[in-house]
Amino acid sequence: MPKVAFTLIRSLPKRNMSIFTQNLNPLTGIATWEERDQYYDYHQEVARSAFADMLHDHERNEKYYIALKAAIDKKHWMGEEANVLDIGTGTGLLSMMAAKCGADTITACEAFEPMANCAAQIIRENGYADKIKLIHKRSTKMTVSKDGDMSKRANILVTEVFDTELIGEGALSTFRHAHEELLEKNSIVVPHSGTVWAQVVESSKVCAWNRVKSIKNGRTLVDAPSAIQACSGAAAVHDMQLSRLPRNTFVPLMPPQPIFRFDWSDKERLLNNEKVSLRVQPITSGTAHAIFMWWDLNMDTDNQVLLSCAPVWEHPSVPDDVKEDTSRLQELADSIPWRDHWMQAVYYLPEEVPVTRDIEVNLIGYHDEYSFWFKLLNGPLDKIPDCPMPVCNCFAHVAYSRTRIGQLNDTIRNEKYVQVLRKKITPKSVCLCFSDGCLLALAAASLGAKVFLLEKNLLSRRTMKMFVRENGLTERVRIIKSDDNLPKACEINFIFGEPYFLSSIVPWENLRFWFLASRYPSSIPRTPIAATIKALVVEFKDLQKIRAPLGVCEGFNLSSFDKLVQVSSDKSDNPEEAQPLWEYPCKALSQPFDIIKFDLTQNVNTERIEISGEVPILNKGSCNGVAIWVDWQLDLDISVSCGPIENPVPGKRVSWDPYTRQGVHLFRKISDVTKQNTLSWSFIFIPQNGKMEFDFSISTNV
Repeated sequence: MPKVAFTLIRSLPKRNMSIFTQNLNPLTGIATWEERDQYYDYHQEVARSAFADMLHDHERNEKYYIALKAAIDKKHWMGEEANVLDIGTGTGLLSMMAAKCGADTITACEAFEPMANCAAQIIRENGYADKIKLIHKRSTKMTVSKDGDMSKRANILVTEVFDTELIGEGALSTFRHAHEELLEKNSIVVPHSGTVWAQVVESSKVCAWNRVKSIKNGRTLVDAPSAIQACSGAAAVHDMQLSRLPRNTFVPLMPPQPIFRFDWSDKERLLNNEKVSLRVQPITSGTAHAIFMWWDLNMDTDNQVLLSCAPVWEHPSVPDDVKEDTSRLQELADSIPWRDHWMQAVYYLPEEVPVTRDIEVNLIGYHDEYSFWFKLLNGPLDKIPDCPMPVCNCFAHVAYSRTRIGQLNDTIRNEKYVQVLRKKITPKSVCLCFSDGCLLALAAASLGAKVFLLEKNLLSRRTMKMFVRENGLTERVRIIKSDDNLPKACEINFIFGEPYFLSSIVPWENLRFWFLASRYPSSIPRTPIAATIKALVVEFKDLQKIRAPLGVCEGFNLSSFDKLVQVSSDKSDNPEEAQPLWEYPCKALSQPFDIIKFDLTQNVNTERIEISGEVPILNKGSCNGVAIWVDWQLDLDISVSCGPIENPVPGKRVSWDPYTRQGVHLFRKISDVTKQNTLSWSFIFIPQNGKMEFDFSISTNV
């Protein structure tokens, strides 16, 4: 549950200080105070610093090692000492690699105190305490002098300060400061350089995550305001596992272009603001909707070691003739290195641009210290135009996540809801809607109902008012901003919800609809009429790495890092988290099973529910997780699911709804299972405080 605030309340005799955190329960909508360990904030920060998926990236680790060894050997060949500086050392892995490669001196810095202490312990446990000097500071605060943090400047820099946007973690200022204050001239930097690639594409599917479209069902029921259609969208990059985007959902209009190159070894070229224009010839005609972006790193000065974050259809390890075999791309995607720390990115163009095959266009890229953005122009250019970073000015992109915008544009989902609304709505219908940003409530108004719409969030409320005005529904829709203004039971005859709430993180938290509807007599008809929490035992191909312990990594014992993160995660994390599973392949190891079904036509009962069961494993595999979702029964005939879009088959890959996030329970201990195994599960629901608890374990039938 999201933390709102914390306050130090009291000190208890003969025990640690306690703090109380205020948590907003997403089901009840009630803020409650919970007693926590005095270091709760610390544990949250440590748990969030976990980057085990990066350390599980063997290719990354290996190529850093090769390039680091080459740099150290080169300095020794030149008759110089190899004095290494490791900025942002984390666990100390790169520093220990430098020691193993024979560096003469190694200075590592780490500003995050818990991680710095952990690194010191790891370095000591691996026998390198006398080789590595660890400084508990940011690199920009380090000093070089006889009595300073470094007695002399380093001549090799190794660091990993990159994110999905390459420069989003402040890489430019970090490298520039290092050259100015911490490195000798002609120092070797690992990695040596980085290249940003951009590919222009046409894709209505990708666009669905960016701009809210009209809802049509025979006729336009809800039209999107022009301000939303013209809005550039959110400034934040849309990071995505592009290799998992079905190849038939986008058309590359141009070959990938190397649009920016950063020479980390040359401080004069590390500029905070640049703009670049490329003349590019389209390979097919179409409408340019977005830019796919990724980057690669040349790890060494001889450009012999390349680390690429390209999607499968452009990855250098995939042969060109095989890239054209679209039927094999899914299989090939499994063969390239998986990275959750360095995904690919989607940048939405400020406006859609038609392009014609073989007629050159201008692909323009911009960046500041932390971010990129792009523009596409037809015709010749006298000079590169200035273009500010896109920002949302329509409220919708700030109010709603990209996942939610995609859900609003889900035609199949919308058609099901409209089909039910057509059955329910009459000229005498007075509907009360409990959902945030619910365009389907406006569809109900277009079908003839009078609608009360509860919208507590300011930005969502402003967005919905735009839609109401655009569609001429001001006489039929009343937007309510607080519970105090809800209509009386005698004023309504239908309660409706999608359900969706901004405060909900995992799917079952949208049962907030049920709690709100229960304020009214159960005799008032409702849609949806039921909700079933369902689950599936799965084998994730890679997702488990975000929580999996490292143990020994590249020959170094990092178990102290595992302990640090695990203890903090236990104190601050929920066992179930939300993930967009369409991006993370998994295969089913069981049939889907019901955990509990709620009858939403009856009001919430105050009795505690505690149930359990067992599910047979039907396919052998590595059992590392359970996926959890909700099926919503709209009426007796029609349902919508935020889970699989096709019925899962044990042993086969599961296809997930791309417009919701599913719940995931990842096992700490991964089990190899066969048909002799079962999954035991239990579920506790305490309606008074909206508390839900799941528990899963693997057992063996004897």
